Amino acid sequence: MIGTNWLSNLKKFDRERFDSLRHLNSERRKEIAAIYSFNLELANIAWNVSEPELGYLKLRWWEDYINDMNDGYSFGENEYLLILSKLLAKGKLHKRNLLRLIKAREFDCSKKPFESYEQQIKYIRDTSQNLLFMALSCLSEFKDNSLRKKLSEYFGLSLGLARFILATGSLSQNKCYSLFLPNQIDYTTYFEYRINDSITERIRSDIDLTFDLFQTGKMELKSIGQKKKSLSVLFAVNNLLPILKEIRNSPQLIFRKNHKLSLRAKFIGKIDELVT
Repeated sequence: MIGTNWLSNLKKFDRERFDSLRHLNSERRKEIAAIYSFNLELANIAWNVSEPELGYLKLRWWEDYINDMNDGYSFGENEYLLILSKLLAKGKLHKRNLLRLIKAREFDCSKKPFESYEQQIKYIRDTSQNLLFMALSCLSEFKDNSLRKKLSEYFGLSLGLARFILATGSLSQNKCYSLFLPNQIDYTTYFEYRINDSITERIRSDIDLTFDLFQTGKMELKSIGQKKKSLSVLFAVNNLLPILKEIRNSPQLIFRKNHKLSLRAKFIGKIDELVT
């Protein structure tokens, strides 16, 4: 388990989401960080098992843990799990969303490619979009369920797509699948760190969808007159957009293992402009 270093681990391994919480008060920040840390816990499973079955066993353990979670549970040094239990008790969080997240992580452990583009999108809905929906449920500004669903689709799906694209370099070097590709020959090319027309089309299509979702989300916020500091939680993808634009122009850059956010401070400043 992540243990006592859960906040520093979140900052290190999920920096975009961590940065998006900077405008929230301490209590709300910790609540949402706990949800994101649980996601990080699950995401790490596939990287720390030698066989898919071992990953499935760990996920089943977490499924039982969440189903049995209550106020009387002993959480040891895992503060983020204690916070999750309190959110469940208050009705801010529902077990079905956490269980949906666990179920989605079975794909990571399978080490198999997506069977269709629809399956890839469903995975992102069950992870990134679902995560943002849970995060918004912690904020009083988003009591309206239909609004939470709408905003989590626009901003959560856009972040999930962006993260998938930017993870391609690391995943391909570890012989893991990322984006759905329609032909087996595309995967052969992919694992050789080469680009063909089909892969280029897939990359650009997902980047275009990422930008479209983000812009539609901003228009939705404008139409309802929302402009509060808590909105920063929606803009985690904002820091990644300049890198995506660069990859769209030069798709071969998708195979970089580390995409440097050299202008992070500048783009955090842009988030500040969006919410103040």
